[in-house]
Amino acid sequence: MNEIFILGIFSFIMGFVNSIAGGGGVFGVPAMLAIGLPPVNALTLNRISDIGNIVGSLRNYKKVDGFDARLAYLAVPPILIGAFVGANFITGLSEETLNQIVLGAVCVGILLLIYPFQKSGEAKTQHKWLGVAALILLGFWDGAFAMAGGTFGVLIFVLLFGKTYVNAKGVMTYAAIPETIMSAGILYMSSTVSIPQIASMFLCAVVGSYMGSHLAIRKGSNFIRYTMAVLAVFMLAKVIIFDL
Repeated sequence: MNEIFILGIFSFIMGFVNSIAGGGGVFGVPAMLAIGLPPVNALTLNRISDIGNIVGSLRNYKKVDGFDARLAYLAVPPILIGAFVGANFITGLSEETLNQIVLGAVCVGILLLIYPFQKSGEAKTQHKWLGVAALILLGFWDGAFAMAGGTFGVLIFVLLFGKTYVNAKGVMTYAAIPETIMSAGILYMSSTVSIPQIASMFLCAVVGSYMGSHLAIRKGSNFIRYTMAVLAVFMLAKVIIFDL
């Protein structure tokens, strides 16, 4: 019961953070490993939390002026293809190898979180074909690790498709639905997670993401961008102090 409660707290924080800036998994996966969960279980529950994040935040983001549903639909296939490859790749690894790769993924996720802080604003031009290639890579990363994938996606839609941070977050949330469900299913089949664990992660993420997305929309694009930066600094300090 204590583990379920702890997982619920983790998932609420992850949902709140993910719905604003992405990167909740960079905190959540190492935290779940720290309480003794096997790597594949931690990655599975991270994906369950992501489903809760979509449920809790999508309705809020779809109501934002300028929400680009067409771009969201077009982004689904490349993300889905990459996620299928990524999820199957990660489940075929040994637990020892997976532990090492997850730590490396956390470090890469931190770099993705740091990058937005250096940008002064959204892109003025679009690079659609490069964007499609980036979405395939995003799908692979999200399907395998799902750590800072939302941040990676926001950057793609901002820098390569010319969206604002708020609209990019909405498009990313919508486009991630199929790949999140698919990769969660693939990981689940290789895991030993329980129904109470799944329920705790899902429900708490819904609540956290609803609150976080409402705040992000009210505050606007700069709030999302600078939240990414603050989260990046926090996670970098965590890795330096606790993981190195």
